[in-house]
Amino acid sequence: MTTSAHPTPTRHTARSGFTARWPAGAITVLIGAFVAVVGALWVTDHVLGSEPVDATGWVILAATLLRLATIGVALASIQHWGRQLPAGPLLAALWGCAAAQLIYPVAETMVKALILLGAVELPPVGIGNMTSTGWFNFAAAWLVFGVPGALFVAAARSYQNRTGARWCWAVAGTTGGGLALLTIGLIIG
Repeated sequence: MTTSAHPTPTRHTARSGFTARWPAGAITVLIGAFVAVVGALWVTDHVLGSEPVDATGWVILAATLLRLATIGVALASIQHWGRQLPAGPLLAALWGCAAAQLIYPVAETMVKALILLGAVELPPVGIGNMTSTGWFNFAAAWLVFGVPGALFVAAARSYQNRTGARWCWAVAGTTGGGLALLTIGLIIG
């Protein structure tokens, strides 16, 4: 049994360089741009402007800071300093980020499909909104959460292939990410 932070590499370690690193780099750019825009707007409204920080303002700030933390997780999987972290927990964090971001757009896709098939009927608001506004919001959910979530899946698989971390960490991370999303939903709901 290996005692270092990263287990003995597997036969998949030949996959290195750009191929192994691009998902984490894409996460950094995409989520970084989102954080920059939302953060700048939050500061403009609440720090430079006169808008008081209400419950929604605090939720936006907390969500933006969480998104910033996910960039740290992605970068840890490809940067030299990340090798100082234990591989298993970092793999769990990657899968947790993937799950927490993919659950909502995947669930919304399933609900929209059920509505289109006539299997369920929902009020025409929120997830049941089938107008152009509802479809715009659906696409935005995939852009803001689904695409980064899919990139986290790719980053987690790449990291696991490079480190040989065990799959139990992936299961733990996916479960933890789902529970974290549920907890956040209960807090803000």
